[in-house]
Amino acid sequence: MPGITVFGHIAIFVGSLFLGLHYALIQCTQPLSGDLAIGLLGGLTVAGYALIKAPRNTVTRFLVRTAFVWTGLAFLAGLAFVGQSLLEFSGFLIGDGTVWLSAGLLGGVGYYRAKHPKACYRRVEGNYDHSLRLLQLTDLHVGDIWSKRDLARIVRKASHYRPDCVVITGDLLDGMEPVDADLVTPLQAFDVPVYFISGNHDSYTERDDLLDALRAIGVTPLEGAVEETDAASFLGIGFRTTDEESTSLAEDFQNARRPRVVLKHKPEKIDTLLSATPDAILCGHVHNGQIWPLGYLGYIEFPHVTGSHWYDRTMLHVSQGSATWGPPFRLGTRSEFTVIDFIPG
Repeated sequence: MPGITVFGHIAIFVGSLFLGLHYALIQCTQPLSGDLAIGLLGGLTVAGYALIKAPRNTVTRFLVRTAFVWTGLAFLAGLAFVGQSLLEFSGFLIGDGTVWLSAGLLGGVGYYRAKHPKACYRRVEGNYDHSLRLLQLTDLHVGDIWSKRDLARIVRKASHYRPDCVVITGDLLDGMEPVDADLVTPLQAFDVPVYFISGNHDSYTERDDLLDALRAIGVTPLEGAVEETDAASFLGIGFRTTDEESTSLAEDFQNARRPRVVLKHKPEKIDTLLSATPDAILCGHVHNGQIWPLGYLGYIEFPHVTGSHWYDRTMLHVSQGSATWGPPFRLGTRSEFTVIDFIPG
C-alpha cells in the first residue's frame, strides 16, 4: 500500500485542528440551535473542501464558498472565545452572545480589509537614466471568491496611481477550475505594459491556456525569460522555472539595462538572483498569513513573509497580496498593491 503523501499528512493535521475547533465552539455555545448550526456549517465545509476540484455548478460553488467563508469565521470565533477566557481570568464576564457578535464584527472588518487593497509605497534610488513608477499586483486569486468584477475594481483603483508599467507576480487565478479567458479581460484596461509570471495556483489548471488568454489581451508572460525595454529590464521566474534555468537567466541579466527587476512568486532561493545585482526582487505567495497570527507559520518555510528587505542595493519586497485565497478575511494584515518609484540618484 502506498504511503501517505506530505499533502496527506498536512490535510490530516489541519483537519484534526478543524474538528477540534468545532468541538470547542460547540462547548462554548449553550443553545442547542447554535450547536446544530455549527455542526451543519462544519459538515458543509467538509463537503466544500472535498469538492474543491469538482466542476462548478450552483451546488458545488455554494459549498466551496461556504467552506471558505465559514473556515475564516470559525477561526475568528475561536479567537474571540480565547479573548473571552482571558477577560474572565482578569475578572471581566462577557456573555457568549457578545462573543459571537464580536466575531461577526471582526468578520465584517476583515472582509473589508481583504476586499479593498491599499497602496504600499516604496522608493529605490540608483544609477538610472530616468525615473520609473512600477505597480505590483499579486495573489489576486480570481475564481470562487473574487470575481471578474473584483479584478476590474482593483485595476481601476491601481490605474489612479499612473504607473509606467504593471507586474503581476503570480496566482492571478485560483486554479480550482478550467481557465475562463473572460476572467482576465479587465487587465486590458491598463494603458501601460503589463508583465506576468505564474504562481502555484496558476499551475493547478491549464497554465498554457491562461498564458494564451493573457497574450490575447496584450499582457506579456515572462515564464523564464528576460524582457529589456527602453525603460527597464525584467527577469521572470515562473513557478515551473527550474533552478538551473534561473541560474542561467541570472547570468544573462547581469548586464541588462537598469533598473533591473526580478519577478518571482515565492520569496525563496534568491541567492542566485542576487548575483545579477537587480534593483528589486518582487514576490508574493505568503499573504502574511491573512489572519493573525498565522503569518508566523510562514517563517517555517521562508526567511521573509512580508515587507521590504535590503540585500546591499537590492530590495526584496514580499507583498501581502492584492486579494486573498480561501477565507475572504484579513485580520492584522491588509490587501495591498505596491507602488515602487525608481529614482535616479
